[in-house]
Amino acid sequence: MKIAVDVDGVLADHVSAVLSRLRTEYESFDRTKSGMNHWDEPLPELDTSLKQEINTAELDQDFVRDMPPIEGAVKATNILADQGHELVIVTARSEESLPVTHQWLEANCIPHNVEKSLSTRGQRKTISDASVLIDDFHGHVRDFADAGKYSILFIQPWNEAYVSKLTESQRIFSAEGWREVLHIIDSLSESSERRY
Repeated sequence: MKIAVDVDGVLADHVSAVLSRLRTEYESFDRTKSGMNHWDEPLPELDTSLKQEINTAELDQDFVRDMPPIEGAVKATNILADQGHELVIVTARSEESLPVTHQWLEANCIPHNVEKSLSTRGQRKTISDASVLIDDFHGHVRDFADAGKYSILFIQPWNEAYVSKLTESQRIFSAEGWREVLHIIDSLSESSERRY
């Protein structure tokens, strides 16, 4: 099965890394990932927004290379690859950031098909020919399911409000971590095999 995997919020813990950077730069800043309700949340105390800080951080190649992986991502993606699934990166990061993104994936031993990786900045992720998408943005998850494919919403504090509505669809699942992602993929693989 070809599985499209988002990077930020699914493989890379970009929000924690950016917030940590801000706490280092601004002594009074004390926000944490668990308190973020939206990935574009305003940060009025710094006269900026989380999205703006993420975009700025993405331009710093050293910062991108040092970003921590999401817990369980390395082990789970290797299990999926060992099971014969093809993992392709489908990210809203810019085309220019793909080389350093691939360096990060390689350094963290996350298997992926480099040639089929896509930067979808400004486009829907439905342009991928994968049959499953793992993403933390509710809009991409919904669009992928609306295109007749399966989606897994990787639960983060900024998307929790969308879980119950999205999972009313039989094509959308939610996962609180990579262990649940593995169970969902196993289930989808089994039902796919039964059809053939």
